[in-house]
Amino acid sequence: MPSPPVVQYASRTDVGMRRSANQDSLAVRLCADYNEWHRCGHLFVVADGMGGHAVGDLASRITVDTLPHAYFKHDAPTIQSRMQQAIHAANKAIHNRSRENREFEGMGTTCSVLSLAEDGATIGHVGDSRVYRVRRGCIEQLTFDHSLQWEMIRLGRATIDNVELFHPRNVITRCLGPDPLVQVDIEGPFSVEAGDHFVLCSDGLTNHVTDTEIGQVVASLPPAESSRLLINLANCRGGSDNSTVIVVGIDSYPGTVGGASPELSKSAQFDHTLNIPGKASKAPQILLAGTAILCLLAGIGLGIQDNSKLVPAVILVTASVLSWLIRRRLVRRQLAGGGECSLAGVTALAVTGMPPESCAEPTPPQPSISTTAISPKSPYRTFNAVISDAFLACLAEVQRKLMQDAKDNAWDVDFQDATTFSKQASAAQQLGKTSQTVKSRSKAIDLLMREMYQRSRSS
Repeated sequence: MPSPPVVQYASRTDVGMRRSANQDSLAVRLCADYNEWHRCGHLFVVADGMGGHAVGDLASRITVDTLPHAYFKHDAPTIQSRMQQAIHAANKAIHNRSRENREFEGMGTTCSVLSLAEDGATIGHVGDSRVYRVRRGCIEQLTFDHSLQWEMIRLGRATIDNVELFHPRNVITRCLGPDPLVQVDIEGPFSVEAGDHFVLCSDGLTNHVTDTEIGQVVASLPPAESSRLLINLANCRGGSDNSTVIVVGIDSYPGTVGGASPELSKSAQFDHTLNIPGKASKAPQILLAGTAILCLLAGIGLGIQDNSKLVPAVILVTASVLSWLIRRRLVRRQLAGGGECSLAGVTALAVTGMPPESCAEPTPPQPSISTTAISPKSPYRTFNAVISDAFLACLAEVQRKLMQDAKDNAWDVDFQDATTFSKQASAAQQLGKTSQTVKSRSKAIDLLMREMYQRSRSS
């Protein structure tokens, strides 16, 4: 009998630097044997609660308690339907609980779920938490943010370049709990290969750490170390929200799985395009043909017998529809090329805690009905995740600033260890060992951040 995949994972959740309570929750459920894995797959869940007082925490905890239980308990013909049922069960549990007490009214949570099963990686998603795949120098966003910004971009009412000017970032358009029915996005299955990494995270992380940085960190460190560095970076840049991350590393995977999209060609490797849900099918042609037929029928119904009058009218209306389709296509193309966050401003981000303008993250859609959208098996955005000199310089600057703060404020820190890690990082960088450079910088940053946590949170 084949064996389940060999995976390493690490999970971490943190209250951040400005919140008094952590409303994020997570769950991991690994299958005990091959039969269970064949039926269900390994399961990973991140939920980011929202609501006054403790209700956001309650909503996210209900999700991570209810969803795995429902996922493994109920029978279903496919992983997709199993996941859909489990997410709907969590939504129902939150909604029912909110009706029991007026203080719980309106509580909700995001929910991002990853299943690693025989047919590949399947994702269930509601809200603006995210799931990524890191593979061979690329990081791919596999989920579509259900937020006002991404919705406006999808509708063509904003572009990546100007969406921040007109629409707030942290307004989500879909979540579990407030309504008895919710629309769930089911993504995939995506292919899974040995060496892949999957990342689930809340927006507390992505508000401060860019996609490119997430990819570089995860590609260069084991899951336990990469999850720690990601949380540390979010917090030393302000930590404005709770942050949660699960990093899953694939050591081996049985067979060739997933009806996944073919590997990206070099020319399209980093196209940063937002893939709008829906098939690129024959809908435009059908719409044009249907318009022409309707015009003909309408003309006949109105008693227009003269073709010299009817044909120009058909041509005019059909041309108008064609023009609308072209404009719609151009709007979609405007989404391309605007995704990657430049690292040029990353040092300013580390020093000031404010994200540079070039690192603005877009955000889109939602219908609030209980249907499930089966999305295409392709990432929504793709970014370069090869370790860059700019990122190494960013980590060095983060460490330098923390060291300076430690000295100025007389932190109880082993400066000798911090200096040793710094020297190791510099030596590794000179030898071109980029992963070792990141590893040493990560150790120094973690040593310093532990003291900062103790001081800031005890006060």
